[in-house]
Amino acid sequence: MSYSIQALAKLAGLSPRTLRYYDQIGLLPAQRNPQNGYREYSAAQVDQLQRIRYWQTFGFTLAEIQELLTQPLADQDAALRRQREALRTEQARLTKLLQQLDRTLAAHQGGPQMTDSEKFAAFKQQALTTNDQQYGAEARQRYGQAAVTASQQKFAHLSAADYQAMQAIEQRLLTDLAQVAQTQDTTGPTAQRIFTAHKNWLCFTWNNYTTAQHRGLAQLYRANPRFQAYYDRKTGQPNASVTLAAIIEHFTA
Repeated sequence: MSYSIQALAKLAGLSPRTLRYYDQIGLLPAQRNPQNGYREYSAAQVDQLQRIRYWQTFGFTLAEIQELLTQPLADQDAALRRQREALRTEQARLTKLLQQLDRTLAAHQGGPQMTDSEKFAAFKQQALTTNDQQYGAEARQRYGQAAVTASQQKFAHLSAADYQAMQAIEQRLLTDLAQVAQTQDTTGPTAQRIFTAHKNWLCFTWNNYTTAQHRGLAQLYRANPRFQAYYDRKTGQPNASVTLAAIIEHFTA
């Protein structure tokens, strides 16, 4: 079965103009009717448009989608399965968050009360999931699966008081780091306070802190764009992560 451009646009929820653009850039080349020269789309192209729509939903750019579509179908399916797993993880996170919100609202109406630990369980799980997605691969490569698992378990079992203390320490760290990222005084009293705060923050999840491990983390802040992005984004300073790395290296020397 073949579709005209108007029929396919209606089927896919797009405009004919969008499909013409996809044709022009080679993302979804159309066939031409030999009698009238109009664009037509085969069943294979319908399937390709479905894949394009998936990748768009997952946040990929058109250039990235074009690159994906050049790969063998088996590789494309493997990439889709990875996205499916990410969706399942997000679904589980949202389900837990919804359940906790329902319990909170019920408690406000006189229902069963939540323990302090339960009040923060969903937020800790969200932090674990996000952290593992962004930094898990590098952490496992550097520290090993056992160390990462132990760290995750320690964080998941933090008491409400410890969880709040960890959040407060990080907030003070970010405030000081934003200041030092501008002054570049990486050896002074504020830098010393940043180092101590960062060490204490790590010890909420690290079972066996060592200066060597701390310096290894500083290397990631220098070399890995994803690790760099965390403190740069949190402080609003584009050099915050490398500044923190310099502070760690100085006080662990």
